[in-house]
Amino acid sequence: MQAAETVKESLEELEKPHPEALPASNEDEARRQDGVEDGPVMTIVEHLDELRTRLIRCLAAVAVCFAFGLVVAKDVVHWLEAPAGNITFQALSLEEPLLVYFKVAFYTGLIVACPYILFEASRFVAPGLRRQERRVLAPVVIGGPVLFAAGAAFAYYLVLPPMLHFFGSFGQGMTALNQRLDFYISLVSTVLLYMGLCFQLPIIIFALSFTGLVNSRQLVSIWRYAVLGATVVAAIITPDPTAFSMLIVMAALTGLYFLSILLLKLFGR
Repeated sequence: MQAAETVKESLEELEKPHPEALPASNEDEARRQDGVEDGPVMTIVEHLDELRTRLIRCLAAVAVCFAFGLVVAKDVVHWLEAPAGNITFQALSLEEPLLVYFKVAFYTGLIVACPYILFEASRFVAPGLRRQERRVLAPVVIGGPVLFAAGAAFAYYLVLPPMLHFFGSFGQGMTALNQRLDFYISLVSTVLLYMGLCFQLPIIIFALSFTGLVNSRQLVSIWRYAVLGATVVAAIITPDPTAFSMLIVMAALTGLYFLSILLLKLFGR
């Protein structure tokens, strides 16, 4: 009897369809149609292992770029000092020049490594996105660094010179102006960083349009609020008490806003 039952169970097992031959569920079919799955489903452990690998790659890229930053740090410091004109810089401690040197080297390396970090991040999140959502990754990975460089260049050539000229000329006739190097580098780096981030506005709007949250008609209808927001942001990120630098930044942000609307119209959104 036991042998007969064993044979019967074996036959039933053979008659069962193989798991790969089972029809896909409605959820799996919907995910496949959306392009979510391009390969086998990964477990949590496999996701964590991939995340660890990509983080190690990013840290290695930052280390290599930091070594590059150590080579060019002095040239970068001189480049940052150029908009100050005739302002004399000083250090109030023996270690300050060394700290500034390593700070500039690290920031330079981080900026140089950012495109690769964005690429690794996009490769990690891409398998979990739908086809329509993946279309946002290329503009972010390519356009993000380009717009950041454009924003930093805008601040360096159009915002910093008049702002620093005002600060330098205001003290003439009152006292000699000797600027502390560490404070100056922090000030200039902050302005460059904020303008680089502000220039990401077209990327943010373009990405939001793919999610259906915004479209060109909505942006046109609220343009007055956008100009007000650009004015507030410009007033916050420009330490210059005169309105000249603020107006330049406000005009740039407003121009980027309307440029974003134009791009959305060109893409039919």
